Amino acid sequence: MVVTAALMILTILFITVVLTRERPKGCPPGPFPWPFIGNQYYLRRLQKKYGGQHMAFLHLSKIYNSNVISLRLGGKYTIAVSDSKLIQQICVNEKYDGRPWNEFMKLRNLGMKKGLTANDGPEWKELHNWSARALRQVGFAKPAMVDLLNNEMTLIAKRLRDGGVQPIRPAFAPAVMNVLWFLVTRSNPSENPKRLQNFINMMDHRSQQFDATGGILSAIPWIRYIAPEMSGYNTVVTLNKELKTFLMDTINEHKKRYIKGNESDFIDLFLQEMYESEGQGERAHVFDDGNLIVTLIDFFIAGISTTTATLDILFMQITNHPDVQRKLHEEIDAVIGNRTPSLEDRKKMPYTEAILNESQRLTSVVVLLAPHRTVEDTILDGYKIPKDTIVLLNVHCNNMDPDVYPDPNSFRPERFINKDGNYQTQENLIQFGKGKRRCIGEVLARSAIFLLFVGVMQKYRLLPLPGKGSVNAEFTIGIIKELKHYELLIVPR
Repeated sequence: MVVTAALMILTILFITVVLTRERPKGCPPGPFPWPFIGNQYYLRRLQKKYGGQHMAFLHLSKIYNSNVISLRLGGKYTIAVSDSKLIQQICVNEKYDGRPWNEFMKLRNLGMKKGLTANDGPEWKELHNWSARALRQVGFAKPAMVDLLNNEMTLIAKRLRDGGVQPIRPAFAPAVMNVLWFLVTRSNPSENPKRLQNFINMMDHRSQQFDATGGILSAIPWIRYIAPEMSGYNTVVTLNKELKTFLMDTINEHKKRYIKGNESDFIDLFLQEMYESEGQGERAHVFDDGNLIVTLIDFFIAGISTTTATLDILFMQITNHPDVQRKLHEEIDAVIGNRTPSLEDRKKMPYTEAILNESQRLTSVVVLLAPHRTVEDTILDGYKIPKDTIVLLNVHCNNMDPDVYPDPNSFRPERFINKDGNYQTQENLIQFGKGKRRCIGEVLARSAIFLLFVGVMQKYRLLPLPGKGSVNAEFTIGIIKELKHYELLIVPR
């Protein structure tokens, strides 16, 4: 009996190995995928050794002499692309516009295939187009948003006070969140700062549980049953419940006070569509509580995490490059002087614009774009890519391509300045995605980054700590790339 059972297990393992090892004909090369665990363990080793998944994919591309490699992650056929030309092609090709619905996406989205980031198909298109219009209606890219950001700049100056040695992130981190919270809910963050801070802490803690491929819970879904604590599953489930409760409380508050014709924020506008769509089948399915909750999560992930991390890196770079900082101050003084900065100033500040782009090019906060999924069979770089393949795009390789950006590891804003001294756009650069999957919050992010960065630099000089030649940049890499805690010397100008 025991021998028979052992033989059956060995047979199953043998068949699994054979089936797993055999790659579809014409597919990209890649490492041998082990039964049950695929390539996840090997990828995690490379990630730890080379400093992130983006570097692990680059290493594999060199090993297999291919810009496209294939892996088995979570039982799913996945390709990683580490070539700028191919990445540019994929971003604008509708065949890659799908999103995978794996364990990572389910956990990220509270189990609902809804919202903007992890959704696709006709429902996503309608929600995406409507959300873009609604955001403009509540103040995106309008003077009201600029006024909110400038009010936040006043608070930042109070937090920094007279300068000195301190971390700069706590001074500006609440700013983007406060503006986004106001545009979405029309409530003043200062009315209940503790509640909002708890929300921010939840979002931060939750994001640390994943990486761009979803982490161990996505690769080995069944581990939740045998190691729910170690795998982080219990933590994510707990945070998801708290997050859903928090957002539903906010939505229910809006429902209680909703008055038709008196919509003032994003939630109000969504409720208007929800009530008008009742009984309309597919449209009612688009405008429901689930889509509202997940869309809000999408907004806040982008608004809190990526914009804050981008500004943090900007201040680090400007501290480590005093000659660049000197030229920046000269441009600020010449164009703005002592008045409040405005978005109109951007057109007259090519060097500042170049600094913003160079910092985001050199240190991409999003090193891998959110996973794409092929919606039909296709060909990429001569390889056959089946329908429903998960596609990971290595933004780091795109933005560090030496053929496009010579000497890519150097911080040189001048690469974005043409011979006439004007800012020169680089179409190849990826900062907020590209194509139909481009980040819907790009307008707020760009506006916030410019106004808050210029607002701080107008009033202060940033220097390394006394006795240090530079800020030592150390990063943590999960879903996004963030600087670890650092301090600098802030000197009023």
